[in-house]
Amino acid sequence: MFDLSPEKILILGVLALVVLGPDRLPQAARRAGQVLAQVKQMSGGLQQEMRAALAEPRQVLEDARQELGLPSVPRVPSVRRAVVDTLTGAVDTTSRLPEPSEAALGTEPGGGLPPPPDDPALN
Repeated sequence: MFDLSPEKILILGVLALVVLGPDRLPQAARRAGQVLAQVKQMSGGLQQEMRAALAEPRQVLEDARQELGLPSVPRVPSVRRAVVDTLTGAVDTTSRLPEPSEAALGTEPGGGLPPPPDDPALN
């Protein structure tokens, strides 16, 4: 998130030592840890509330899908998972889609797209 390398952490530690001094630095570090723990706890609570709020609409959609006899939709992998799979080579990126036929492209005589309607209002 902040992209802190070990060198940057060391520089921040030295700056904190110079600014706060050796007497107040442990108290400040303890307080910063408490604040981070509170933020993490609040973030977890917010995530739980969002999941709970979205659970009912998801269930209604699932019930409607089952009632209509529609097939289930597979879950879309997360962006993070897709990036990791691509970077690690877990996804076959060499496979290609099949080439469209001439009839689908409309280049074959009598195939492809239907003729335009003969409507004078469209001219």
